[in-house]
Amino acid sequence: MERRVYQYIKENQLIAYGEKVLLGVSGGADSICLLYLLNELKTQLHCSLYVVHVNHMLRGKAADRDADFVEKICKRLEIPFYLEKVDVRALSKSGGMSEEEAGRQVRYEIFHDYQKKLSADKIAVAHHLNDQSETVLFHLFRGAGIHGLAGIPVKRGAVIRPLLCCTRLEIEHYLNRNHISYCIDETNGQNQYSRNKIRNELLPYVRENINPQAEYHIASAAGRLRELADYLDLQVRDAYARYVRGNELVRGGFALHTAVLKGVIRKMIETQAGQLKDITGVHIEAVCALIDNRTSKSVDLPYGLEAVRGYDGITIRKKKEVCAESLMVEVMRGKEILPNEYVKISFENNVDFKNIPERIYTKWFDCDKIDKLSVRTRLSGDYLVIDEKGTRKKLKEYLIEEKIPKEERGQLLLLAQGSHVLWVIGHRISAYYKVTSTTEQVIRVDYLNS
Repeated sequence: MERRVYQYIKENQLIAYGEKVLLGVSGGADSICLLYLLNELKTQLHCSLYVVHVNHMLRGKAADRDADFVEKICKRLEIPFYLEKVDVRALSKSGGMSEEEAGRQVRYEIFHDYQKKLSADKIAVAHHLNDQSETVLFHLFRGAGIHGLAGIPVKRGAVIRPLLCCTRLEIEHYLNRNHISYCIDETNGQNQYSRNKIRNELLPYVRENINPQAEYHIASAAGRLRELADYLDLQVRDAYARYVRGNELVRGGFALHTAVLKGVIRKMIETQAGQLKDITGVHIEAVCALIDNRTSKSVDLPYGLEAVRGYDGITIRKKKEVCAESLMVEVMRGKEILPNEYVKISFENNVDFKNIPERIYTKWFDCDKIDKLSVRTRLSGDYLVIDEKGTRKKLKEYLIEEKIPKEERGQLLLLAQGSHVLWVIGHRISAYYKVTSTTEQVIRVDYLNS
């Protein structure tokens, strides 16, 4: 295993002569294996090591014991050790994200901070082959594109992953063979996290009932997709330089191959928004659809952006502001549909409530529960119903959880009945107005993007 990891490091140029390598060590089997392996190989690699341990403060005394355990190992191996404590649960609540996501985010922030403080060249983390297959499946189930399905890169910026060539079983064998102890995080056996369900339930079933080598094949496929993704990135960069002028994709770019065109549009949105976290394939498809429109049309995007089709191309820009809390347009009264410039409402029959299409700017509602509808911006007291039990959530809380910037919340258009928001246009609808098996009359609402 030592020889294979050494060859993997050399083949992928993960550590160069004389570099300083910062290791993220939790105390679990994977990171302890990485620590001992790199300590064993540091003479051959001509590198120096430093260790950072992040205590997430989620497991009380057990987490403190892990920190002490890692510190003692580092002292014995004469490797500099640094400890950081972060209240991840509080960070999760304040940031409106899961504890898993908050923990990952703060870990990497700390690693990069120490990289600067110590003038380290690389940050080594202990992802292995099983993590790769779990990540690919996790991204697949969430609807990721080619970059998500390419899984975890062996290196990205300063971050390197020397153990991606090893399985968890090989890691455990290495530790047992060398009589090396490690910490066990009891939360890894709990299935409240999606990744744990994939690790503890799905993949064991696949190994036992479909193919015992499934994880190797998934990781291998991820590697091939990574090569394709890297090649596609080169094509996108070239096309972006040729066909994007400022914030406009000129008409010549309309003839690009679909895969390249989508990549260019994604890069345009990232340039304007500064991030891609809430951008989905549905948003990219909606912008691509503007190419076939003969008249000027637009599509709303996250982060207060819009894509506008003009004669000479497609522009992605900040939306024109509407006056918050001043817009109130009545669009439906009883069964009467009122003329307006914001939504098109139509009655539909024979709608299969089990197969309602998932569309960003078209929604279906139970008309039997509607008396009077208006399109407006938000008002004090607005709320949504978030489940079939009738649980209410304040609109403000929902917008915070969705990480919609504060300056953009007042500009969002809502379809509402009184204080009850049927639809945050471009986002979710209220569960109360969903079409069910008891619905007799259905209305379809299309947001007009012009």
